[in-house]
Amino acid sequence: MASLEVSRSPRRSRRELEVRSPRQNKYSVLLPTYNERENLPLIVWLLVKSFSESGINYEIIIIDDGSPDGTRDVAEQLEKIYGSDRILLRPREKKLGLGTAYIHGMKHATGNYIIIMDADLSHHEAKGG
Repeated sequence: MASLEVSRSPRRSRRELEVRSPRQNKYSVLLPTYNERENLPLIVWLLVKSFSESGINYEIIIIDDGSPDGTRDVAEQLEKIYGSDRILLRPREKKLGLGTAYIHGMKHATGNYIIIMDADLSHHEAKGG
């Protein structure tokens, strides 16, 4: 006769598991840019500060659509300042649109959570929009 073992540990909901081990999660923030040279350093600094203070694992993926104002140069400097493991520039040669920029960013994301934001400071970095 086959025996059936019953687990004696209580089942935990998915939410309880997420709350219990948030440091195991990684968040990928997608930041499409077009002519955001002035806003980009501030939004990146705010995101880095918020994630770092919370002890959250993250990456910020900047998708520049060929900005003529030097946004790409600023993004390259941010990669050097914060490290290419945290700030990833994934540029495109010309303006192809917001939706396809998010799709492009998702292809490069390594986090198990993806956050989409605008780089124009219209979303609050700590409140998720």
